[in-house]
Amino acid sequence: MPRLDNVQVKELILDLSNYRTVHQKSETNSIKAMIAISPDWFWSLMENIIDDGYYPTDNIIVLKSKDKFIVKEGNRRIASLKIIYGQIKGIEVPENIKSKITNLDDVWKDKNNNIPCAIYEESEIETVKKLVSLIHAKGEKAGREKWTAVARTRYNRDEKSKKELGLDLLEKYLANGKNLTATQKELWGGDYPITVLDELLPKLYPCLGCESSEKLLKEYPQKNQTIIETILYDVGIKRLGFSEIRNEPFWGVNYGFAKKEPPTQDAPNKKPDSGNPNNTGNEPNNPSVIKTKKIVYALTDIKSVYKKLKELKPVGNNREKVVSLLNEMRKLRIDAHPFSFCFLLRSMIEISAKEYCKDHKKEGLNSKKTDGNDKELLDLLRDIVNFMTPNKKDKDRIKLFHGVMTELSKKDGILSVTSLNQLIHNPNFSIQSTDICILFHNIFLLLEEMNS
Repeated sequence: MPRLDNVQVKELILDLSNYRTVHQKSETNSIKAMIAISPDWFWSLMENIIDDGYYPTDNIIVLKSKDKFIVKEGNRRIASLKIIYGQIKGIEVPENIKSKITNLDDVWKDKNNNIPCAIYEESEIETVKKLVSLIHAKGEKAGREKWTAVARTRYNRDEKSKKELGLDLLEKYLANGKNLTATQKELWGGDYPITVLDELLPKLYPCLGCESSEKLLKEYPQKNQTIIETILYDVGIKRLGFSEIRNEPFWGVNYGFAKKEPPTQDAPNKKPDSGNPNNTGNEPNNPSVIKTKKIVYALTDIKSVYKKLKELKPVGNNREKVVSLLNEMRKLRIDAHPFSFCFLLRSMIEISAKEYCKDHKKEGLNSKKTDGNDKELLDLLRDIVNFMTPNKKDKDRIKLFHGVMTELSKKDGILSVTSLNQLIHNPNFSIQSTDICILFHNIFLLLEEMNS
């Protein structure tokens, strides 16, 4: 049975092996991971504690191990209090909550510093594990948050000894991946489409020439690192999901895999292929490969834009918002939401341009003027194009970018500030989906280059 007692916040230690995240090195890292996975839940809880004080509706479940009080249930609540009391540094707190913390008086701090805990001895660890697994069912944001699919999978692997190869591969990817940002590592360690990866894995290992999923996992990252990380990244940003895996003729074609089918029997009187001396006439030229013909759409066809959006795969530092905008654009019907599409496109161009400048700051690119203010977007894009075409030696490349800058330089172009203002304020100003299609194709090259 647990011992019920009050424990000061500073004496409580966050669980660095919380099932919601991969194992963390410190309490600060643990809190950052919790915030990255579900910031709305975390900040809502903290604001609730600040406004109303800590309500001991449930005891914090604590495991006493070598005179240390390790929080096994209630990590978000204790993490919030540690930030409020200034015991954890290095966390970026929203301004409205930071202001509330500053205004807290000594009465509030004295009242909420001792937390009711149910303290279990180390010998009762199995009881604690069972309690934790049964608790997460409430739905309020300021209450206890339900476990994500990753947390449930990690619990099944670590506590029930179930084989979870998808999670094992994900964690190796988070540790070794070269196409990840720090934010993505924190987020995907606790919230990732793991069920998609579980379904994909048995289909992936044959494409890579592996004997099994276990073999693929064992060989990564020494073998097939680039293609595996590209696919796991696409799953993470939801570019590759159940619909693509299940409904497309063959999902792997997009990643350079050829679909294999058994040889077909040709007609008995078919003549041998003169271009292949080894062909007897009863065997196809290459029975293991089906040539996939790409469907081509007119530049004014909306489908041509969706095709380009699907092909766009942003990489680089701080591209998370670019990916978010891109995902929204893919879901929009351009003919039904032309205004929204234009604003998203303009936003993606401007953010991409600023991040591209940060990527190449050491080489002289800067999104700021000498006075510290932001450059006009057109001037910034012109600087980037000049950077991409050094010394004007590649004439073909210069011609391609000339078309881009011609489109972007139009004072009456759809993406100009004036046109966007007209979309909002002028009741008679409108645009057609075909106009957007042509505009998009004219500038796509630059958008692609800034995110590659």
